Amino acid sequence: MKITLFSLCLLVLLGSAAFSQTDHYGLPAGAQVIEVQPLQSMKHPHRALVLWMQSPLKIPRDNPDDPYTCPEYTRGSHFSGATRVSLVDPQTKKIINTIKILNFQGDDTFDIPYRIESGLYYHVSGVPKGKEGKPTVMWLRDYNGDGQAGEFALFDAVACMGLPTTLIGYREAQDRVIQYPLALTVISGNQKSTRTILWVDYLFSQRPVSPGYWQYAIDYRGRAGSLDTYEVRYLPQAGKFTGRLTSTPDGP
Repeated sequence: MKITLFSLCLLVLLGSAAFSQTDHYGLPAGAQVIEVQPLQSMKHPHRALVLWMQSPLKIPRDNPDDPYTCPEYTRGSHFSGATRVSLVDPQTKKIINTIKILNFQGDDTFDIPYRIESGLYYHVSGVPKGKEGKPTVMWLRDYNGDGQAGEFALFDAVACMGLPTTLIGYREAQDRVIQYPLALTVISGNQKSTRTILWVDYLFSQRPVSPGYWQYAIDYRGRAGSLDTYEVRYLPQAGKFTGRLTSTPDGP
């Protein structure tokens, strides 16, 4: 009977903890908090980012001892579902704003790793390269060169070539969390067009040439593709990126 009572008490405590985790910031029923990261802000000292998912599926790797397939480089064992990032005030427990993280195809679902190899794309603290551990998905750094470590990148490998990346971060001037847009001009032969996108091939996996400025090339030639050369820079006042993609087709 003692064991039964203890078990019941433990279940009640665990249930209360799970409820308080989502109710802590007024998140909807079924929300699961993945991470909370505090922010450093002079204008707004009480701020944090909350990464959460709505009723996600928990998907472990099929064969943990097998080498990773290409899509697993950004997934490992993961949660899958509707993904959100909220800016919150930890002191008042209020949500300031929330953004949806749509995948690069525009669907309201994403895969967030809960266990993944170190040394790939997500930061895994205290784990040797090639070994699995719990990642810090919101590994806050100064990606855009504005002098504040308030951004983190998400990665979505779906094949062995191509790596959609996106950047989420805190805009202190607006006191908002945003998903940074990129106004990209695409030049291919005699064709030229400009579009605004949220996911960019390989960008935030590349080391910038200087703070807030990237130059890099991805070679898809030999796969009936092209040589894609990017030049991207951050515009601090606008809070967005601008760039140019020159696509040179394979063959003569």
